[in-house]
Amino acid sequence: MHIEFKLLMDKAGGGGAPSFISAEVDRFLNIAQDKFVTKRAFGNNPRRTSFEEDQKRRDDLRTLIKQESISPSASATDNKPNGLFFKLPEDYRHAINEEALINSGLETEKRVSVKPITHDRYNKIIDDPFNKPVKDTIYRLDYGKTDKPSFELICEEGQHISTYFLRYIKNPLEITSSQDCALADHTHREIVRMAVVDALETVEQPRYQSSKIELNEIE
Repeated sequence: MHIEFKLLMDKAGGGGAPSFISAEVDRFLNIAQDKFVTKRAFGNNPRRTSFEEDQKRRDDLRTLIKQESISPSASATDNKPNGLFFKLPEDYRHAINEEALINSGLETEKRVSVKPITHDRYNKIIDDPFNKPVKDTIYRLDYGKTDKPSFELICEEGQHISTYFLRYIKNPLEITSSQDCALADHTHREIVRMAVVDALETVEQPRYQSSKIELNEIE
């Protein structure tokens, strides 16, 4: 990736492009890698397709899909009624599938889907007997303490959540001299192109616009 970055920069600058040291190239590559994940996850890209909408998107981010089985955190005073906090993995980026193992003490444990809702929605439905959590329904609220970002899962009174199964897109490892890009091989050229576009913009090279067009063509 370093070799291709330098080759494309030299080509763009007609041999007169600035020479970046390895640490600077790594920084451009990591910025591009982060943009790549966001654009491929949410559809802000030339194909206008997001995660899993087509095979290309499935392949783009497949190496970043991970699953964790999470136990509830110790009780806290700021839980919602019948709510439990589940600490997010350190490399968590975006949730893609959520389930929980619940029991009521009267029957065997059951694995059910978790339904993310907003806090506004929670306020509207929690006192509504037709909407509040019923048997085998789990609601999830985001919770953003910086020291321990968590999700809060809320179940029906009398039920207990023992395990939260979270499948998610993880943050990719940073590219360094000792760490290769962890995304699928076919994405590397696109990431390099994105890094070159950022670098050209930084040094205000005249080929910035044409390089951006070339990037859209190879996606």
